[in-house]
Amino acid sequence: MSRSARVTEEPLPQEWDSNGQAALASFGLPADCSLRLLSLSENATYLVTEPGSGQHHILRLHRPGYRSRAEIESELAWIGAIRTQGVAHTPAVIRTLDDEPLAEFRDARGCRQHAVLFAHIDGQAPTEGNLAEAFQQVGRISAELHRHSRGWPLPAGFSRPCWDVEAAMGVNGHWGYWRNNLYVGKGDARLLERVDLQLRRQLAAYGRPAHGYGLIHGDMRQTNLIVEAGQVHIIDFDDCGFSWHLYELACSLSFIEAHPQRDAYTAAWLEGYRSMVRLDSADLEIIPALVMLRRMLLIGWFSTHGHTQEARELKDYVPASLEIAEQFLGGHYLREAVQS
Repeated sequence: MSRSARVTEEPLPQEWDSNGQAALASFGLPADCSLRLLSLSENATYLVTEPGSGQHHILRLHRPGYRSRAEIESELAWIGAIRTQGVAHTPAVIRTLDDEPLAEFRDARGCRQHAVLFAHIDGQAPTEGNLAEAFQQVGRISAELHRHSRGWPLPAGFSRPCWDVEAAMGVNGHWGYWRNNLYVGKGDARLLERVDLQLRRQLAAYGRPAHGYGLIHGDMRQTNLIVEAGQVHIIDFDDCGFSWHLYELACSLSFIEAHPQRDAYTAAWLEGYRSMVRLDSADLEIIPALVMLRRMLLIGWFSTHGHTQEARELKDYVPASLEIAEQFLGGHYLREAVQS
């Protein structure tokens, strides 16, 4: 059974809001704090504003059944280690009144609900005008994270997903199966089947090299970056897991894989990454496959995430994916960027 099938029934918008209000007490926050929904995808994320002081926090409500408590605690443990060792800039986790990293309670339906509170960071996501500059920082930060994760002893009970070929393209994929996307026609499916087979061959040949596989952030895209005074802060480690290190680049390119500046963004990311880590020719050559793998995962993601803003805005995602697929199969996709 896929992860999407294991998630319990989708809460209604007002239920998300009620659950957010219910979570405040666990963190000692006033009941009359205002909550403003920032995003609704795997989780619901709110901007919390305290009355009087106007102090802000970020509340993340976890979708019931999507992540286990052990998975959430593992994510927060890595964030804590990253902050303690000064590896990257990321918001602090605010503990509950019981000194726990997350709150747990039952919602109105009786479902177990988890909530995490983060410190708020002033700043904005990078825009198209400064995205290449931000991507250079993101590449360097990614290299720092990967170097840290290689040497970090995993805590007992550490549990995070594996972002491999089956998670991305398998029938029981983590976020859905690309064939189940309603916008994939029969002819489209034949093309994507060729991509599927090619990706499996290339990634099997590349393997899981010790220097290039391990714990990654897994979603370091534009909306999960905050630029403050020229410094990039990384947020939302909810998709952190085990995968190829250069899959991190593929994640950063999510939803902009067809952008006219994609080669420039890729080159900027690699410039930052290679300032910290040496990459050999096999590492560079696998990058187009990893970006295509992420694209295939997202085609499946759209089949199970019709409620998200991205799904509503990106109606041309499948047609653009077919163009990328043709370029990938022809050996042209991102070739200049990875060979520069």
